[in-house]
Amino acid sequence: MIIVFMKILRSIITYFNVLLFFLILIFFLFPFYLVCKIFLIERYVVRLSFIMMRACIKISLWLAGIKIIVTGSENIPKKSNVIIMGNHIAAMDPLIFIYTFACPFVILAKHSLLRIPFVNIVLIVMGVIFVNRRSIRSAAAAEVKAIKVMREGRSIGIFPEGTRNRGGDTRVFKKGSIKMALKTGTSILPVTLYNTNNFFIKNIIFNSGLSVYIHVHPLIDVLKLSEYEKENLTSIIRDQIVKKLETIKI
Repeated sequence: MIIVFMKILRSIITYFNVLLFFLILIFFLFPFYLVCKIFLIERYVVRLSFIMMRACIKISLWLAGIKIIVTGSENIPKKSNVIIMGNHIAAMDPLIFIYTFACPFVILAKHSLLRIPFVNIVLIVMGVIFVNRRSIRSAAAAEVKAIKVMREGRSIGIFPEGTRNRGGDTRVFKKGSIKMALKTGTSILPVTLYNTNNFFIKNIIFNSGLSVYIHVHPLIDVLKLSEYEKENLTSIIRDQIVKKLETIKI
């Protein structure tokens, strides 16, 4: 009973911290973002928002008592931009990406998140690229934006499954992200996530004591791949991620 009470207490404190961050972002950074967007310099606000979000995530996870175990961090490039590509288990996955990678990057997310009050403002200020996979026009527009970001020397984060697998089998990867990598010559950084689906108890109480795992695989330089490897790159990356997932589960 005491353990449950402590988890509830830690959750309340964590939510207060998150609320404080939301208020700062919405009432201070969002108006500043809109002004900067007029002068086409909003990317600096996006960068600041990322740094603030990363700090909020680190503090919140510490308050919640959730441990993030990162392996393969030596594979994270110090300077060059990349496409961070991982399996998609739960809604918390993008936050674990932000926790792991210190260099700001742009996330591709589903269009339906724009319907969530306050969350949508935070995502907009962070420069998230929204995509409606059911719309060919929306998918094409998102691809153009992502390619522009990469050609500016910035990184992007993407989940090629297209939707959460909720801890089940990793779905087949969609080829759109691979096409963007090949078109821009941007290297791919595969990432394996595990246990993010157990973040909450009854969908609201943080699961204190939980360990979440993220493994960063070696960088894939698409410019050095053979034609066969390029043709099968989607399956190669998925197999790499799934294989690591199986070893973590053991």
